[in-house]
Amino acid sequence: MKIAFISLGLSTDAIGPRILSSLLRQNGFETQLLFLPTLYDLRRRYTRVPYQYSDQVINQIIALCQDSDLIGISLMTHHVTVATALTRKLKISLGKPIIWGGIHPTVCPEECLDTADMVCVGEAETSLMELLTRMQDDQDLSGIPGIWLKHNGKIVPNGSGPLAPDLDCLPFPDYTFQDHYLLVGDEIQPMTTANWRQHLLTFFPPLNRGNPHNPAYQVLSSRGCPFKCTFCGETPLTEKIYGRSYFRKRSINNLMDELVWAKETFPFIGEICFCDDTFASRSLPDIRQFTQQYKCKIGLPFYILVSPANVTKQKFDLLVDAGLTNVGMGIQSGSERIIEIYNRKRVGTVQQSLRAAQILNSYKDSLMPYYDFIVENPYETREDLLNTVRLLIGLPRPYQTRVYALSFFPETPLYEQAKADRILHDRMYDKTFGQRTQGGYLGLLIDMNKYMLPQFILRILISKFILYIFNRPSTDRLFLGFHQSLRWVVMKLGYRQSGLS
Repeated sequence: MKIAFISLGLSTDAIGPRILSSLLRQNGFETQLLFLPTLYDLRRRYTRVPYQYSDQVINQIIALCQDSDLIGISLMTHHVTVATALTRKLKISLGKPIIWGGIHPTVCPEECLDTADMVCVGEAETSLMELLTRMQDDQDLSGIPGIWLKHNGKIVPNGSGPLAPDLDCLPFPDYTFQDHYLLVGDEIQPMTTANWRQHLLTFFPPLNRGNPHNPAYQVLSSRGCPFKCTFCGETPLTEKIYGRSYFRKRSINNLMDELVWAKETFPFIGEICFCDDTFASRSLPDIRQFTQQYKCKIGLPFYILVSPANVTKQKFDLLVDAGLTNVGMGIQSGSERIIEIYNRKRVGTVQQSLRAAQILNSYKDSLMPYYDFIVENPYETREDLLNTVRLLIGLPRPYQTRVYALSFFPETPLYEQAKADRILHDRMYDKTFGQRTQGGYLGLLIDMNKYMLPQFILRILISKFILYIFNRPSTDRLFLGFHQSLRWVVMKLGYRQSGLS
């Protein structure tokens, strides 16, 4: 029995499918992993044209999947269009059952069953094993928790897949490179350490520029998030899918075992990227145990994501001493009104963000912070955006910014509010995080600050006279066109052409 996993988008870490592949192989099933990154995903940052795979690429996918008994496609909301087109072509050519999994199929299973034969809702470690076992034994497929399908044209809902009670019991992600494939240009090649490494260097370059040839290994030490931001796609997992906290952590010992294995297996790895939504939410004793072991066993520079509320001097003294060189912190807005709309008063008010930034700045000789902001929120006024620019001016230097366009992920509280207010649009699923569709002078300033505009320049650019000239609805489309053209030039020059910025 064989399943082919297809991963869409630029990233090849695909931790979920890789863990499933390891688990299924341990239990006697065959797996195949196809990673299909494409520059067209990046190009959506300056165009609204949906990307899709060429006939040449699709023919290669068909050839590789023809001996699979099941095809699994992992996707997020902004991959729905390309996943739909690919699924329909695979069905016509292969006639094999196709199952969708990931956050979007989890929250929108009925919609996804218009295209896919089956949908995996929630975590798949138990559900997928049961599905393949029944398929192998030619048994009835209905009634498997977490596996939704259609029977006689009617949807058979089966709730959500059981949560893994102990993350330490799961195998490490599958990096065997056995029956793994990577799309390079328009050619799907057998995945090797060499082309995988080159992909990472091209699209996810090291944050530590002193090691430009040593990419990062990405790892998750937890699942979920303790917070409930209204825009976050994980919030429905806690509030609607499972009805309880989705947040779980791996033990420090288990985490170290994976990192030791990764360091020994891939000696070219130069840093570790912890992809947890908020690594610093771990307790101080946990952080202390982690840093003690990390210094002794790993000793590589590392990167974490944090929220302002869990940035403390005690934790960061330990983390920086252990090798923390880069930290990403979600600030999202400089407006308290928007912070409240995002349900982030517990996570990071403006004052909490400033306090956290001051703590991070105390390590400026060895630590570079990346502050994340959200723009293109239809509930945001020009005054809200102006407050964000003022916050950028007030944040202690140096820092870097990453600016994302708001996406209304289905079933999130913010999506439900926008739906009730009738401000969702038909092509919502085509929008990706870096895409700009609204324009505006202040939004452009927030974006341009990633190039570290001097503070005195920013102050001039938000003076009353300048705002009077440029900060008005009549100029919004002008600045949108300028911004999209700028992104096009940046893409053509290859500058900052990565999945990180």
